[in-house]
Amino acid sequence: MKAINHHFKSFFMLLLFSCASIYAQQDQQPYVSVTTMHWNLDLEDFSNDEWLAVEKEYHEKVTSKNEHILSASVLRHYLTDDSSEVVFVTVFGTWEAFELASKRTNELIEQGWPNEEERKAFFKKRGKYYANEHSDEIYRSIPGANRLEDEELPLFYYVKTSYFSFPEDGTNKEFSELLDQYNKAVTHQNQYYKAYYPQVHFYGQDRTEFVEVFLTETLASLEKGLSEQGVLFRAHWADVNEREAFIAKFDKYFTGKHNDRIYSSVPELYKPMPAEE
Repeated sequence: MKAINHHFKSFFMLLLFSCASIYAQQDQQPYVSVTTMHWNLDLEDFSNDEWLAVEKEYHEKVTSKNEHILSASVLRHYLTDDSSEVVFVTVFGTWEAFELASKRTNELIEQGWPNEEERKAFFKKRGKYYANEHSDEIYRSIPGANRLEDEELPLFYYVKTSYFSFPEDGTNKEFSELLDQYNKAVTHQNQYYKAYYPQVHFYGQDRTEFVEVFLTETLASLEKGLSEQGVLFRAHWADVNEREAFIAKFDKYFTGKHNDRIYSSVPELYKPMPAEE
């Protein structure tokens, strides 16, 4: 394990947070709230159809009508270390929208179920599908995303989490430029990806997280996409020396450790991002 100077570590984290501030000045980068719920494994009369019907009712009456929510997705475990995961992803354009959305949600709940007894019965039915445990994380999107236009079919969400290192010769400007250069030459050219979203930690357990989300239609497309990354990278940096120099610069920002998860989306519970003007 590398020895890390505590003073410089704090300084570098300030650079990462100032990075979000710089991005905000250049372009409004959304906030992404990720709530991980877990199935109630003790529920004996589990019905996928009822669960989906209940969540669709909530989605139609609340999430889809909440003007402060830019986009929303619900993801189910496919290949992760916890088969009970159900992930609710909500995107907000600004921090103010994040705060306003909660108030608006409460208003829409009362409008959607004006009868108090019916409202309690609905949320009791909804709540029975989930265990009490859950976790919340908030990420800040950074420039370089390829947005998803629509989600008619279930999609696979490949979530790659890398962890920032603290190079003494590192700068926010260099990291941003390297990531932008790589994405324009490789990720954005990858025909197998439906969308791509890079994010950095904003609130949660591990502030060193760098999360990249790749969307594909099939597992075969994901496998081909990962292979295509290498093909595109070698094609763009055809000169071996230039390629190795780029790798050395870019890799110094990461520990080398990463984890990978694959989720399957629920298209009926997807709220698409508004069309860009």
